Amino acid sequence: MDFNDIKVRIDKPYPEITCASDSPMTVGILKNLAFSRASELSAILQYIYQSVIADKSMSEVADILEEIGIVEMTHMDMLMHAIVDFGGLPKYEDAQGYTFNANCVYTGTKLKDMLDQNINGEKHAIEQYREAMKRVKNESLIALFARIIEDEERHIEIFKKLRDGIHFLSI
Repeated sequence: MDFNDIKVRIDKPYPEITCASDSPMTVGILKNLAFSRASELSAILQYIYQSVIADKSMSEVADILEEIGIVEMTHMDMLMHAIVDFGGLPKYEDAQGYTFNANCVYTGTKLKDMLDQNINGEKHAIEQYREAMKRVKNESLIALFARIIEDEERHIEIFKKLRDGIHFLSI
């Protein structure tokens, strides 16, 4: 199965944050998106882990998982800068002060199960970003969340395509 034509990122720039001012509420929202149990950091570590596991049998899938992990790194980098812009410190902790823990990462070994988990995780991330869009006041931050959602929706499409492809191959 040829997965070489898959584009893991929407070909559109990310909006820059403007008019940021200190806002503990906004910092808390950003920290939850970046560092909570279901966060960009969790996705990064999960997809990189999965790329290593998948590399044993399907190097094309492993490459795609790694590329998606890199897109998630871009999201986290932007969230971390936004945390600073809104007056916070980008420590690896959520709004409640819980430090990120690698137990948040799904470490299954069956490719289909991993992809199913990824689809659910991306859907949850989209819900989190949509909820965050309702709660923040900064229009540029809302635009950034909307742009990140576009990548997450692309990731769901990709994970479904990969899952269907491996199902076809009976892996």
